[in-house]
Amino acid sequence: MKKSVLIVGGYGVVGRQIAEILGDQQYDLEIFIGGRHPEKAKDLFENDSRIHAIKIDNLSKDPLKEVKRDLTLIINAVNDPEHYLLRSAVEKRIPIIDITSWTEHMKDSIHMLNKMKLHSPVVLSSGWMGGVAALFSKLTTASFKDVHLVNINILHSIKDKAGPNSIEYMDRLSVPFEITENRLQRQVYPLTDPVHVKFPNSFSTKCYRIDTPDHFTLPKTLNADSVNVRIAFNHKFSTYSLRFLVATGIWKLISGKSFKSLRKSVLYNPGEGDTHQIVIEAKGMGHDNFEKGIIVTISDPLGQTHLTALGAVIQAEKVLQEKEKPLSAKIYFPEELEEGSIDSSFVNQFFTKNGVHITVV
Repeated sequence: MKKSVLIVGGYGVVGRQIAEILGDQQYDLEIFIGGRHPEKAKDLFENDSRIHAIKIDNLSKDPLKEVKRDLTLIINAVNDPEHYLLRSAVEKRIPIIDITSWTEHMKDSIHMLNKMKLHSPVVLSSGWMGGVAALFSKLTTASFKDVHLVNINILHSIKDKAGPNSIEYMDRLSVPFEITENRLQRQVYPLTDPVHVKFPNSFSTKCYRIDTPDHFTLPKTLNADSVNVRIAFNHKFSTYSLRFLVATGIWKLISGKSFKSLRKSVLYNPGEGDTHQIVIEAKGMGHDNFEKGIIVTISDPLGQTHLTALGAVIQAEKVLQEKEKPLSAKIYFPEELEEGSIDSSFVNQFFTKNGVHITVV
């Protein structure tokens, strides 16, 4: 039977790229683009007969109610605020990949899923850039016996493309979050505890704490003692200005629904596209009982939305290629990808083929 994938939010900035990349990866795949305005998808994909637009309203209690055909996989690329789409997919026994949740929302998803009977895999791939940072953290530490520290440092270009959902992480800048440090949990605030980082383009700057689901998943999946995720803008004035608003309490004063448009005007000013860069530093104990450290740099010239789409597609590959050994009906995080048939050589080849520059030091 022909495989079919539904991309909810598929005519958005990220969803559109997921459809294009996935279509290039699997030529016999039928792709459905779902959203509240399917006419937008018809205009975007009118030259590709494999891609069809259907109406999906993820604000309705059963978003998949009107879907009259079997689906091999659902990729959610738009916010699912009440978990309606996730619940509907689970109830209909359809594998689903979600790349949209901030940490607390993902924890709520897990709480809900733990009360349900799962009949198909659920991939919660909302770590930084569709789980790319977490996936490479796992590959980086594969040769470690013990993982002592993982630092993920991000350089965000103010000229990069961005979809409106991309500010959900950034819109929680006055909310403390939990990190794991020396195997103990403690709360920290966003945009604190700076560290100096040099990125692949030789740009050096201070990076500050940011809340991402990687803080929650990596201590579990890597058994890591400490995990930190930090971010900076490639325009230092932008970093310092935002940090000033947060540190002085001004950002907290403009929190809430009444000031949402104001916060959006500060955070959401997408450009035409620019390079997105990540530096992952891992330290631990090798199997020879000597301390070791590895630094991996990831640079995507096509920007954060392209890297997020690649993260979603490689997770989709994991689900779609499992024939002889199907994935278990359970919750997966993106860094658990290599437990299936897709190995590290495939991961590196996939990202390199799609224009991502990866270095290991």
